[in-house]
Amino acid sequence: MPQVTDPVLIEAVVAVAGRAGRVEERRRALHRRVSLLAEAAPVVPRRSARDTELLPALFGLITDDEADAHRRTADPALPATLEALTADGACLAGTIVEEVRRLSPSAPPRDWSQLLGSIDAVAWRAAVAPTPDADRAALLALLDTWADQPFARAGSRWWVGHATGSAALEGLRAGGTIVVSAPVRPGGAGCWFVAPAAEDPGRDPVPTAVAQARPVLVRRDDAARLRALVAAVEEHGPVPVPESAAARFAELTGVRRAVARLVVAGLVGRAHRNEDRALAGKAPYRATEMTAVAYEELRARLGGAGRRAVLAAALPEDPAELWRPGGVDAAAERMAGVWRELLGTLPTVHDEAADALETDLGLGEVWARRLAGGCTAAADTTVEAAGWELAATPYGIGVEVRAVPPAGPELPYRTPVGLDVVAIASALVWAWTDRPVGDPAVAGAMEMYERLRAELARPELLLALPGGRVQDTSVRIAERFGPGLLPVAMDDRKEEGPVPVTAYDSGPLVVCAPGGASFLRPAAVTDPEVWRRVREVTDLAEELDRVAPLLVGGGLERMMLRARSGPVPAGGYEADPRQSCPELVTRVAAELRVGADAAALYLQVAALASPTDRNVRRWNGWTAKRHKEVRAELLATGAVMEAKRARAGRTVFLPGEWTALKAPNLPLETVKLASHQVRPLWSNAVRAPFGRVLPTAPLHEMFAQAWQRRSANCS
Repeated sequence: MPQVTDPVLIEAVVAVAGRAGRVEERRRALHRRVSLLAEAAPVVPRRSARDTELLPALFGLITDDEADAHRRTADPALPATLEALTADGACLAGTIVEEVRRLSPSAPPRDWSQLLGSIDAVAWRAAVAPTPDADRAALLALLDTWADQPFARAGSRWWVGHATGSAALEGLRAGGTIVVSAPVRPGGAGCWFVAPAAEDPGRDPVPTAVAQARPVLVRRDDAARLRALVAAVEEHGPVPVPESAAARFAELTGVRRAVARLVVAGLVGRAHRNEDRALAGKAPYRATEMTAVAYEELRARLGGAGRRAVLAAALPEDPAELWRPGGVDAAAERMAGVWRELLGTLPTVHDEAADALETDLGLGEVWARRLAGGCTAAADTTVEAAGWELAATPYGIGVEVRAVPPAGPELPYRTPVGLDVVAIASALVWAWTDRPVGDPAVAGAMEMYERLRAELARPELLLALPGGRVQDTSVRIAERFGPGLLPVAMDDRKEEGPVPVTAYDSGPLVVCAPGGASFLRPAAVTDPEVWRRVREVTDLAEELDRVAPLLVGGGLERMMLRARSGPVPAGGYEADPRQSCPELVTRVAAELRVGADAAALYLQVAALASPTDRNVRRWNGWTAKRHKEVRAELLATGAVMEAKRARAGRTVFLPGEWTALKAPNLPLETVKLASHQVRPLWSNAVRAPFGRVLPTAPLHEMFAQAWQRRSANCS
C-alpha cells in the first residue's frame, strides 16, 4: 500500500478521524445515559411548575434572578428547578446516585439552595391573598415538593454555599460525602451546593474543603408544617392581609404605609423595573412614584438573605394561626422585628403630608421626615459640602456654583454634595402656607429654617442669578466689580480647553467676564444699605428680586416669624383669609357687598396661585354644597368670572390674561406672575424663588397686596 506524504491530505485524514472519534464518544455517552435512566428513572415531583411560572413567583428570594434572567433561558418553559429539587433531595436521601441526579432536570435549574433555612418565606408568599393565583400555584407546588425532601426534617443539619470550582466538591464526593450541586450559571466555573453535616463536627470535611459554606439547622418539622399550610390554603383560600397589619408594620418601622403594604403582602416585586414600579402603584399598594423608588431601594438594602428573613418571620409555628383573628397582625409584628434588626427604625411620617409634598413640590419622603422631625430626622445619600466654588460648566459654555466635597476618598459617581437650598426653602414655604397651623407633620420646620439660615450665612456660598447678566464689556466689568478676583475651576474635557473666564468679586456680587454671568453672596447683603446698593445694578434687578425672599428680612423669614407667633389658631390655615386677616375680609365684604365667605373666596382667587376647588374646600372647611353657594354669591358681584380652563382645577377666575404654565405647575392668571416672582421659560420650566410657583411672602401680606392691586385698578 503506497504511503501518504501530502501534508494537506494527512491533515484532512486526521481531522476526519478526530470527528469520527468524537461522534463515537458522544454515542457511547448517550447510550450510557439511556441505559442508566432505564435502570433508575429520574425522580419527578408530585406537582409541577415550569420555571416561567416559578421564578417570577420567587422574585427577590433567589437573588440571581434579576441579574441573570435573560441569559439563563435554555428552556424556561420546563420545570427544571422543581425537577432538580426532587432529584437533589433523593440523592441526599441516598435513593439515587449522583449520575442519575445530574441527568434528572430537563434544563439547567436555578439555585434553590438559598431557600434552605428560610423556606417559610416562600410559605408566607404562597399563603397571602395579594399573591397572584398563578404565582401561588407555582409556590404551592414548590412547598409540596419541599415537604418530601430530607431537608424538611426537624433536626437535620446541612452545609450550603458556593464553591469557586468543582474540584473541592468532587474531592468531597470522592471521600464519601454526598454533595448535590449545579453551576451558578450555565458554563460557569462557580457552583452552588448542599451537603449533609457530619455527626461529629470535628470530623466534618465540608467546612475545610469550602471555607464559605454556611451551616443550616432545620429546627422545626417543616415537612408537617408545609403540608399543613398547603392544605389550609386549598381548604380555606389565601389569607387576607388587612390594612391593620400594614398599619402596625408602618408604626413599628417608620416606613410609609404603601411600603408596609408591599412588605406584608410578600415583599411584592417584579424583575423588570417598569413592571415593578407599576405594580407598586396599583391597588392595594397605591405607592406614589417616589415611594415606589424608595421601596425599591429598601428592598435592595435588605439583600436576598434579609428579604427571606423578613418574610420567614411571618410564618408561625402552626400555620393555621394565620386564619385566626389577629394572626396576620401578629405576623406583621414579627416581620417588623426582623426589619428593625436589619435596617433600623425610621421616624414616623405622615402619609398624607408626604404624598402632598411629593405632588406639590416633587420632594421625596426624606423631606417629609425632616419637616416633621428636623434636618437630622432623616438622611439621604447627600454628603455635606466642605465649601462652594465657581466652576466652568462642561465644555466651557458657562459658569456655575459647585459644591466642594469634603477631603477624603473619592465619592461614588453621582453622589449629591451640598445642601439643596432651594429644596429646603420650598419645603418651608409649603409648610407655612399650605399646612394647618400646629400640624405635627411640619413640627421640625423651625429647625430646618435655622439650618438653611446657617448655610446662607456661609461666606463662600453664592446664589446664581441665571436670568440676569451684566450687559457690559469685560474691561468695564473689571472696573465696576474688581479688583477682587475669585478662582474659577476650569473644565478640561474639551480638547482645546474652555473659554477663559475671570470672576470679579465685589463682595456682594461676583460677575464673570466675558459674558456678565452673575452671582449673589447672601452673607454679604444682610445690611439693608448694602442690599439697596446691590439693587442699583439694574441689569440684575429682576433676578435679585427673585432671590430676595431667601435673604435676611425676606419673605421666608417673615413666614417663619408668622408661624412662630401668628394669630391663626391651631388647626386653621393661613390660606383662609377669615383666620389670617379677618379685618381685611371685613373691608372686602363691605366693598363687594357680600358675606365674609364670599370675600374670603375672592381674596383666595385674587392672591393665590392654586386656589383649586379642592384646596379651597380644605383651607376653608367647606362642603361642596357650601362652596357652590359661596361661588354663586361671588360671581354675582362681577369681581370674578366663570370659565372652563384646562388643568386649572377650578371654574372661578380673575378677569384678564391667562398664562398656561406647564406641569408640574398649574396655569394661573397672568397678573399673579409678578407677585410670585415667576418668569415662564420657553420649556416647561419657570424661574421662581422656590423652583415651583409658591408664595413669596406671608399669605396675609399676599391677600393685602391683591386687594390693593384691585383698589388701584378700580380708582
